Amino acid sequence: MAYIKINRAAYEHNLDLIASKAGGYEKVICVFKDNAYGHGAKILAPIAKAKGINFIAVKNETEAKELQGIFEHILILSHHPHANENENFIYALNDRNDIKKLKKNTKIHLVIDTNMHRNGIAPKELEEVLCELKSHGLQLHGVMMHFAGSDEMDASYFVQKQKFKEVKKNIQTLLQDEAEKLIFHSHNSEALFRTSTLEPKEYCRVGLVQFGYAYFSDELHKVLSLWAEKISQRTLKKGQTVGYGGVFCAKENLEIATYDLGYADGLLRYDGKKELVLPNGKKMLGKMSMDSFSCEGDDDVICVIDDANAMASFFNTINYEILVKLSPNLKRIVI
Repeated sequence: MAYIKINRAAYEHNLDLIASKAGGYEKVICVFKDNAYGHGAKILAPIAKAKGINFIAVKNETEAKELQGIFEHILILSHHPHANENENFIYALNDRNDIKKLKKNTKIHLVIDTNMHRNGIAPKELEEVLCELKSHGLQLHGVMMHFAGSDEMDASYFVQKQKFKEVKKNIQTLLQDEAEKLIFHSHNSEALFRTSTLEPKEYCRVGLVQFGYAYFSDELHKVLSLWAEKISQRTLKKGQTVGYGGVFCAKENLEIATYDLGYADGLLRYDGKKELVLPNGKKMLGKMSMDSFSCEGDDDVICVIDDANAMASFFNTINYEILVKLSPNLKRIVI
């Protein structure tokens, strides 16, 4: 049966590095959305908790309920208001129009649009929105933003950072003593690793960096590897083909095996037209099937992914897509 290995030591190492950059575990918000970027949220949650993580962010209420009781604070990033919000969760307020749709006393983190133009309110709306929050009885617990290009070597990172700094200053002026209870978070994975230190009262909100991927650091360790088990083997004779459409034809007798992993398990479909080399140096052969693929050699078990960057490069995409598509039905084993 195909499976995923989760390297506990690697994950703990990465969390330690993140905490050291942030100024302590109490300043780290771990993003566990989309099954912890394909790694397995339920498996990683107790490891993160044991290391000192007590604040996470997830996509929706379904994900939040799965991890409820493990972490003290759970922030829901993509919520559709329904006036029955859970008092145990915190909700990101992405749109000013949602204020009147949320249940009274709902805990929120106000999203500020500092130039990404995806979610949040404009800085010029701040005073009016703060008044609306108070009049509708919502509890403001934090303020946040998202960098549009923290991994881009241009001025956008610094422009957004300065805008958020000005927003924080305005909040201090507008709310005065009430502002002391608020937390602020803007630095995502790449932003954290390109800054020296976080500002006072700033938290970080880290996603993929937890799992060993960051443009600005080579100290991280990859947490996930994907493995497949052999279901058959044979000698492919010279001139014989393997797989749908006969895309691969043996130029000489070749030992091959078929493994129990395919595009139904979340892999991007290999069409057999370019050379796809797996981590052990063996080549995938022919078109990938829904539940299997063929490969040269006869190993009983084979590693398909140990670094999502390699597969992302082959398919001209990003490592995020490779990881989040991995099926939650694949067994995940902590080693």
